[in-house]
Amino acid sequence: MKKFTKLAFMALVSAGLILSTVYGAEPEKLNQADIRQEIIQQEDAVNDFLKNASQKLNEKLQAAVADGSMDPQDMESIKAAMKKHGAHIFTDAEKLRETLKEPEQRLKLDMELLGLIGQAASADMAVKIVNRWQGDIREIMIMTSAQRLQMMKEQFTPEFDALLKEAAQSKNAEVAKAAGMLLNEFFRNPVGKEFPDFPKDVKTTDGKELNLARFKGKVLLVDFWATWCPPCRAEVPNLVKVYKEYNPKGFEIVGISFDEKREDFDKYIEENAMPWPQYFDGKGWQNEVGPTYGIQSIPTMYLLDKDGKVVTTDLRGEKLEEELAKLIK
Repeated sequence: MKKFTKLAFMALVSAGLILSTVYGAEPEKLNQADIRQEIIQQEDAVNDFLKNASQKLNEKLQAAVADGSMDPQDMESIKAAMKKHGAHIFTDAEKLRETLKEPEQRLKLDMELLGLIGQAASADMAVKIVNRWQGDIREIMIMTSAQRLQMMKEQFTPEFDALLKEAAQSKNAEVAKAAGMLLNEFFRNPVGKEFPDFPKDVKTTDGKELNLARFKGKVLLVDFWATWCPPCRAEVPNLVKVYKEYNPKGFEIVGISFDEKREDFDKYIEENAMPWPQYFDGKGWQNEVGPTYGIQSIPTMYLLDKDGKVVTTDLRGEKLEEELAKLIK
């Protein structure tokens, strides 16, 4: 009996240690209204750490390019190098975090770490960081890391989905909507899925209805862009080139503009000879079409096959023409 009691006690102690290791300290509660901005903005150990970590990481990435282990033109190669050389940042950050006295300092560090999610770390690390916090700041952290994961095309885990479901119940309507959208498989990885139709009763600048039926039977590029966006402008010469070659063969483009000034938009379209249909309503990021697809950055492009299914969203530079060569013989 004594032996059983001793073993039982040891088991309980071990269980306690394991739970302590897994769950750590109680989450800190911090709302946006309570954050002391003077602490966030001050130069401190967090700033020094981030500056040094960034410098070391850049040096390692440059060395990886030099020795050929990283291809700066290939996103998967970049991500692999980031995870290999950036992992130490999270390990070192844990040690620093234990020395920080103010919650705002710990928050600043954690928010910066979430900026590396999808590049140098996975969804598991995001869950760990988010679960350190309570209050409305937690929702911001969930959505920040979710958008990073989506942007970097990283896998969402069941544990991270639980965070998104929590955010989908937010009292903040915008947060709830965005979280609900990210629970939709199309917005995580649209490849192979049918492209959702455009909102009803919207028209392109030529006065025609903007709907998928209009482009039925064609290979279609949906381009979310703006004239004020340098990366978007960089793609225009290539778009004009492939349009001239492939439009007679069944290829079409429709642009969804995030511009606000119609005169700038019209001038740019004319100067760059962009004859394809364009949607413009002058509302910038609040336009009537972009939010339907959860657009967070531009340029964002979707290439649809003749059946309206997404072939790829990786279309920068020469990749568009490579895909068109496969789809249009």
